[in-house]
Amino acid sequence: MPRQTVKLLLVDPDGRLLLVHGRDPATGARYWYPVGGGIELGETLHEAAAREAWEETGLDGLPVGVHVWTRDLTYGHAGRTVEVHEDWLHHAVACFDPSPARLTDGESESILGFRWWTARELRATQDTVYPPDLGALLRALQEHGCPLAPIDIGTPGMHSEG
Repeated sequence: MPRQTVKLLLVDPDGRLLLVHGRDPATGARYWYPVGGGIELGETLHEAAAREAWEETGLDGLPVGVHVWTRDLTYGHAGRTVEVHEDWLHHAVACFDPSPARLTDGESESILGFRWWTARELRATQDTVYPPDLGALLRALQEHGCPLAPIDIGTPGMHSEG
């Protein structure tokens, strides 16, 4: 059974998306990805999102997000294969400086920092970003607004960091 996860699209008033700069401890590969993580037993999607935002960035009082995307995928991380179901929530937030003080030891070893990105910067970067088409997906949200129901953004063979 896939691990149930939530991904947060934390978007500031300028349309910039907060991403985590991560490193795979097994390979040393570096990449950018949205805040998020596993949904704990008994948590709702929004409760998990609020907890992940607080743990990974120090953001307290996360506004309720809009469920915009879903995705199922399998990827490799830390020398193992992981199968996940991702629910993506869009949250309008004020720009803030993430505080890594609440990271677990494992996260501290694999999280290198944070950065706010525009859709244009994401589409132009040579850095590895997960999902690879995140810049285009963010731009579509900005141009067309959030969908009325979540859209499946899964692509066969597409990999993510987790």
